[in-house]
Amino acid sequence: MRVVVVGAGVSGLGAALLLAREGHDVVLLERDATPLPNDPDEAFHWERRGAPQVRHSHAFLARGRNLLRDRLSDVRDALLAAGVTEVGWAEMIPDTIVDPSPKPGDEDLVMLACRRTTFEWVLRKVALEAHGVDVRDGVGVTGLLFDGARVIGIRTDGGDERADIVIDATGRPSRLIAMLSDAGFEIAEEKSDTGIVYLSRFYRLRDNVPNPMPFNGADLGYLKYAVFRGDNATFSITLAHATDDEDLRLLRDRARFDAAVMLVEMLREWADPAVSEPISDLHYMGGLINRVRHFVRDGAPVVTGLFAVGDSSVCTNPLYGRGCSLGLVHGALLTDASREHGDDLRALALAFDEATKRELVPWYEASVGQDSVNSKVAHGEKLSDVDEYIRSVIRNGIFPAASTDADVSRAWTRSFNLLTPPYALLTDQSVMPRILEAWNERDKREPQPLAGPDRETFLQAIHS
Repeated sequence: MRVVVVGAGVSGLGAALLLAREGHDVVLLERDATPLPNDPDEAFHWERRGAPQVRHSHAFLARGRNLLRDRLSDVRDALLAAGVTEVGWAEMIPDTIVDPSPKPGDEDLVMLACRRTTFEWVLRKVALEAHGVDVRDGVGVTGLLFDGARVIGIRTDGGDERADIVIDATGRPSRLIAMLSDAGFEIAEEKSDTGIVYLSRFYRLRDNVPNPMPFNGADLGYLKYAVFRGDNATFSITLAHATDDEDLRLLRDRARFDAAVMLVEMLREWADPAVSEPISDLHYMGGLINRVRHFVRDGAPVVTGLFAVGDSSVCTNPLYGRGCSLGLVHGALLTDASREHGDDLRALALAFDEATKRELVPWYEASVGQDSVNSKVAHGEKLSDVDEYIRSVIRNGIFPAASTDADVSRAWTRSFNLLTPPYALLTDQSVMPRILEAWNERDKREPQPLAGPDRETFLQAIHS
């Protein structure tokens, strides 16, 4: 097939490479007209107006890494050559684990420590050199071409591009969905506000300073914070708070953000000027939503010939770090469906829809549920009995058990890294008895110290 992919972010690049290796002819169009940077540090300042989130913290979870290992091994090799590191389960566990000896399956529990800009730079570099992929930047899409209810191409500011299928990889705002609506084809959607905003800043470690944990953070109720390891001795710090928390809007001021970081011991350890130096300004991200779009209605595709991958189709709260990995997975699901159904576009649409419901939509639903609970906690609202129980089991059962029991730790790591369905851990009979044993001991354990200052102390400090 001749495939036109619109949007050269992670989802678009991944889909383009996967489809090209199946023998399809792929044209990859990107609106931003910027040359490929020379190296990862130059890429960190890449002008990517179409992807404003690139200089925020990102997690590259095991499911995405394993997909690269198994299906795009040259991309994985190029990432490692560019300074990206793989971080296995054994490196992420605390020293309180009783028996950390390796077991079969540990080879899958591996994350990538990487900046989003480096990840995208490597994907673009590979795509530019790939057989069957024609990358064109500086091309704006102005409309869709139709034959009845079939999309047969796109209109661009440089002329029409005909295609057997068009892939929308333009992300959350997705201009192509609006173009469908303008043509009379309405795509139903479900969405909810995440209830948070977040702020990120990047740092580089000074010479001979060891890397931080690949991911570490905590939830203070009024504030969430995290450290994400990057590539080439970089890392980022992210703070997140409720959208309507007027007191914490002050954190958008860089000096107050820096002051807030120094209030939290875990963050202060890494932001200490003797340990690292900032390499970016402070970046703010708001307007964050969970959303799933439905391209099949009453058992039939709304249109054929157009497929949305990644955030154009299903997007989740970026705080959970699932977007890039799920975007790669989505491109692989479309590639697999195209292999099975060839040019039967109706069957392809239905198969891809089923795969999306099976593999991505549960993470959307989990994100909506998590955000609802987090919002209620942040606002001091009462949780339902079920939500209160699940939250208690996670905090007072899973977390304590995972700090000593290697099998519980592995199960939790698999869940966090998208290798098992959401909440599957709560029905896993191989580890749940141990989790419940830890939960039943919750009142006998010494209370854990707060992972940061209380709200009043925090506000007084950042106001001063």
